[in-house]
Amino acid sequence: MGTVVGAAVSISTVVIASKNATSLQSTAAILERKEKSRAFQRDTLLELQHAVQDRSSGSWGRNLLGEELNNRVHLAGIRTLLLTERVADDGLRDHIKSLRNLLAKVQIETDSAIAKSAYLTAINMGILIMEHIGRLLRSLYPSS
Repeated sequence: MGTVVGAAVSISTVVIASKNATSLQSTAAILERKEKSRAFQRDTLLELQHAVQDRSSGSWGRNLLGEELNNRVHLAGIRTLLLTERVADDGLRDHIKSLRNLLAKVQIETDSAIAKSAYLTAINMGILIMEHIGRLLRSLYPSS
């Protein structure tokens, strides 16, 4: 009788230890996936900050930019577009799309007064976007 009880306890211990190991392994895998996702978002948001800054530092009038600056604005626009689509936050994506539209208007506007007004609006919008990105970045870091 003692042998049967001892064997049953031993088997139960092995089963419990196996379940605990599986549970711990599953939890570790979930945490690793979450951390990779947070790292991806963090890196994308940091890169997006630079792209938005590059995008919002130009002049108006495509023919007034010159070839080099026109190319830089074009590349910054492409980079901003690509990074924007990687961002998980819908509100931030919408704000950046609005900024891109406004900057496109600044670039093609022929009336310098309208272009200047749109540019000033874009600067303010860019500041708000930077603040939004900053809040998202801070939310990705664990609080103590």
